[in-house]
Amino acid sequence: MNNSFWIFICLAGILFSGCDKAGTINHKVKYTTSSGYVKSSESKSDDFHSWFGSYITSMTPHYFGAKMNILCYQDHWNHQDESAHMISYIDGHDNDPAYEIALYADFSGNKEVAIEPILYSTDKWEGVFLIDEVTMNYFCFVPYYMELEVELPGEYVNVGLSQFGDDLFYEPQSGKLLLKTTTQRFEMPVFSIMTGKKDLSPFGYVFGGTDSTWVYNANGETITDPDDYPFSDMDRPVVRSNKYTPVTVQMPEAGESFEMYSTISYNTTNIIQIYAGSDNTPYTSDDVFIFPPNYWERINVKLEIR
Repeated sequence: MNNSFWIFICLAGILFSGCDKAGTINHKVKYTTSSGYVKSSESKSDDFHSWFGSYITSMTPHYFGAKMNILCYQDHWNHQDESAHMISYIDGHDNDPAYEIALYADFSGNKEVAIEPILYSTDKWEGVFLIDEVTMNYFCFVPYYMELEVELPGEYVNVGLSQFGDDLFYEPQSGKLLLKTTTQRFEMPVFSIMTGKKDLSPFGYVFGGTDSTWVYNANGETITDPDDYPFSDMDRPVVRSNKYTPVTVQMPEAGESFEMYSTISYNTTNIIQIYAGSDNTPYTSDDVFIFPPNYWERINVKLEIR
């Protein structure tokens, strides 16, 4: 029987005793920085940069978080395909301006949160799809921004770092110099090496459908063909990643319940590298703070059915 028949049966059931077609799928997401990071065998870059003077040291942020625009699983590359199925963890509220379309995540706090998803398809009913199973081939992670906080080495207390300006905060009581800023500050120098452009950072990350981790549209060209680009009419890079294994989700029968448990890990250990800058003198105003080469390989997604 086709999907239209089942949709008709459920709609008819509302008029009588209600549609009890299927069971329940609960959803939880864990954001963490603690999951192990293993450098990909296909990575051909070194662990350090050679463009910004001598390497000084590396730092690990004590806070790492994000405000997210898109967080979803989907079975088709083009989510607008009539046969596509999507599970979104961010409610768009039908673009109602009275609502904030965003989701906040604290990776450094290893937070686990329960989420009420929004399903998109032509065959959905009460939190499930009206088919036997769906294989979630792709996971899309698109932040409005990611942010971090880190304590800088004491040598920078009386140094005006040109890269950050007002993002630096000195605490007289503790003697600490804190940096509170977005990750774009550390990402854009990486892309300036790749492309020669100084204002680029990834629009988002798409996991699945590839056997390696790489950057699509690294030069930030205007792309209008959604068949090639996961987000139409964009002009920023997108990271494609193999750090995800597709999972086939069996739709629950009536009375059954299970959990889709997602772990999104971003390993931030020593993710900030410091270089001596153009004067090649450590702890001066032109020192460069940057993420490592291929830093996007540190992001992993795992979906489990529990």
